[in-house]
Amino acid sequence: MSETARATSEAFLPNPPGAIRRWVAAHPRVIDMAILVCYLIGAVPLALVDIFAHLYEGSAGGGDGALAGVGGAGNVVGTAAYAVVLSLRLAAGTVALIFRRRAPLVGLIIVTLSLFGDGGPLIVANAVASWFLLYAVPVYRDVRTGWIAYAIAVGGSILGTYIPPIASAFGESPQGRGVIGVIVLDAIWSLAVLLIGINLGNRRRYLQAIIDRAHQLARERDQLAQLAVAEERSRIAREIHDIVAHSVSVMIALSEGGARAVETAPKEAANAMQRSAETGRTALTEMRRLLGALQMSEAADMAPQPSIDDIPSLVRGFEDAGLEVSLESDVGALSDRLQGLAIFRVVQEGLTNVLRYAGVGARAEVTLRSTAAGIEVTVRDFGRPPNTVGPKTGVGSGRGLAGLAERVRVFGGTIDSGRVPGGQGWQLSAFFPAHQRGAIHHQEGQS
Repeated sequence: MSETARATSEAFLPNPPGAIRRWVAAHPRVIDMAILVCYLIGAVPLALVDIFAHLYEGSAGGGDGALAGVGGAGNVVGTAAYAVVLSLRLAAGTVALIFRRRAPLVGLIIVTLSLFGDGGPLIVANAVASWFLLYAVPVYRDVRTGWIAYAIAVGGSILGTYIPPIASAFGESPQGRGVIGVIVLDAIWSLAVLLIGINLGNRRRYLQAIIDRAHQLARERDQLAQLAVAEERSRIAREIHDIVAHSVSVMIALSEGGARAVETAPKEAANAMQRSAETGRTALTEMRRLLGALQMSEAADMAPQPSIDDIPSLVRGFEDAGLEVSLESDVGALSDRLQGLAIFRVVQEGLTNVLRYAGVGARAEVTLRSTAAGIEVTVRDFGRPPNTVGPKTGVGSGRGLAGLAERVRVFGGTIDSGRVPGGQGWQLSAFFPAHQRGAIHHQEGQS
């Protein structure tokens, strides 16, 4: 496909809607740092004010702080201990927000635990952080995990807010009755945050699935076009073979007959040479007509069939498409060009499946090993990158692997594909035995 055709094809593929939304999706670290900075701007001053207020109450003899009972009024040790507690709460919120994309549920549990007890004004900042984490769970995980996170948040609110008044007032004081309203409002607000996260998370996964499907259909369309071209070229090659084989055989026979009859029957010899020339002109005309169908604007389309020496350039092509591919090979040049073509096709099909199923950004390993028994070819990936959605439908018919099995079977080899045992990802393995090479060459010589 030419650059112009490829650019035109890509122009019709869908992209996530909204320029701002695409920028946000392309710069996740910037968004995370902005949220963290906003949290620290609000939490650090609240913590400092609370520490100074606690110190002032202790020096004034009020003894109302959470640790005022340690050492009495003006106790610096008690204020320092209280500052350590606030620092732990602040650290919990900071770490949870840093890893909110990777582990939002764990971060929510940590922040919820930090809300227990008398945390002063810092509890407000950590409560806001818990809402960000509650929103992140259905967005970066799934809906079921989001509802589990909601239950944890509401349960933490009940344990951290309602039980202390019960312990102190047995549920009969106005403070104890007022806490019920606080819990209900917090549950309603957390539910609103959760529903927003569920809506945006489902929409993001749905759009990603649509985009992946569109790109997959575009790749399959191009592959089908290439297969159609290859089939047509194969038909043309068979016709050229018939033309050349028939015409050259006739020309050889006429030329030999004319050479033998040139002295005894010069008229018949001249007639034979004339018919030989006509046969050659007819064959040349037909070959020009057929070869005209093979003329392409790209020089690469006129290149010979690939071999094992072209695997590094194949790997670079998939790296340009977005895969992280490592190549390890100790196989040198092969005398059997057909076997080199079969090995090339195995690697090509394996990397194509990695790009189709694991998607852009996936990591793959290509290994070629030459042993006394034969050549081992392995292509494996390490699964789909995190926070991406794989294709649900239209993931291929398996004809590619079936075609590879036929290629490998010609050389007496075997092919196997499946999940990596005890690991993550998919693996395609092929084995070409060494004892079959001479037999293949012998069969080609006889044909």
